[in-house]
Amino acid sequence: MSGAALRFVLLVLALLVLAAVSLWPRPAERVAMLADEGRHTEVIALAEQQLAERPGDPDLLAALGRSYAALGEHQRAMDTFDAYLAARPDDLAAREREAVLFLQNGLVDRYLDALTRLVAAHPTPGRVTQLVELYRLHGRLDDELATLRAYAGRAMLEPPQLERLGTLLAERGNWAEARRWLEAADQVAPPADSAGRFLLLEVLIQDNAPDEAYRRARTWMTTWHSSYLSTKLIIAIAQSGLVIPASKLALKCVDLIPDETFEVAGALFHKGRRELAQQMIVRWADRTTNPSDEQLRAFVYASAQIGDVRAPIAKFEQLISDGADPATQGMLAEELVKAFGTPALTSVWPLLSNEALLTRPLFAAELSMFEGNREMARRYLNRIEPMRLSPAQRVTWLALLRRIETQAGVYDRLAALWQGGRLPVEMAPLFADEALKANKARVHDLVWNSMRR
Repeated sequence: MSGAALRFVLLVLALLVLAAVSLWPRPAERVAMLADEGRHTEVIALAEQQLAERPGDPDLLAALGRSYAALGEHQRAMDTFDAYLAARPDDLAAREREAVLFLQNGLVDRYLDALTRLVAAHPTPGRVTQLVELYRLHGRLDDELATLRAYAGRAMLEPPQLERLGTLLAERGNWAEARRWLEAADQVAPPADSAGRFLLLEVLIQDNAPDEAYRRARTWMTTWHSSYLSTKLIIAIAQSGLVIPASKLALKCVDLIPDETFEVAGALFHKGRRELAQQMIVRWADRTTNPSDEQLRAFVYASAQIGDVRAPIAKFEQLISDGADPATQGMLAEELVKAFGTPALTSVWPLLSNEALLTRPLFAAELSMFEGNREMARRYLNRIEPMRLSPAQRVTWLALLRRIETQAGVYDRLAALWQGGRLPVEMAPLFADEALKANKARVHDLVWNSMRR
């Protein structure tokens, strides 16, 4: 072989050796390859060997820490991650792994400290929420408050966290700052939310801002459209001593949810707020021009509940003045008597037309007897068919009949009904008794025999 050829062969061999050396994985790369294959025992052996030569190598420390963790050697893993993070403090993934290790080993304080550093390095709403909730869970309220304060102005807190910040500040009597963050929560919280807004109401009152408290309460009431929440708002304002705002809210409630007026008024009455309940009832009466029978019954009941006969009497007079149909007049008159007694009608008795009374003949007969007009009561009773009465009304009808008629007259009336097949079945024994009183034994027997068939 010539000298030139020999030199060429040697050059090729040298290049091949260099290529082999360059392609052979470096120690750190070898460690990474073993880790990817899950060969953690080999990783640890190789990494520890290499660290002896290159102490503090962050890549080797990272691989070693992960392998310790994978094999359950948590203390070594945590120590290794501490060393790694000293070299690379901005590695968020490594900080998260270390924090998880702290938590898995019950090192709550170290876990919270690690999470705090993670949040400080890279805050997100989710991380902040997680941190403050853990502070609260473990009773570290001062740390929770400090964290909420630190991130409140950086658009990192959701409405619940803003409300929590307001709660902590309010508990410390810091009304001005609590108001600031609760008002911020009010602006972004879902419209249906109420807990934080009731806290804001309390803070506004404590911060001597009654006008703002009323303004917001009115807005919330309009949004919620809820009898329950409206009642809570009115009571909260009233209990703070804001009489006029409470009255305005009560009247606003009637305008917003008129069908819930009596429910709210009843709740206010039971809470000792009779005047507010009365104002609501009067407002309803003034604003409702064509009430249904059901509404009028509820109105009279609510008025009786608070002991106010004037409102239903005034409504009665207004309905008559407006030409309400006779059936409505008769129904309302009867409800008034049921709720307040017959004397309640004294002032409006002359306004009741005979046509209205004829729609309620049994009631009209009772009123006539109250007035001492037996003959008028008899006329009304003569228009009544007992078959069309309820069982309770039949008892009243018979009692009136016995007051108005003689014993013979009672017998004759019942006999006519029985013979015409118009006597209710449950009244047959009563008719049999009347027959005995009238010495009509044969009729008595016929009645009892007819009941046995």
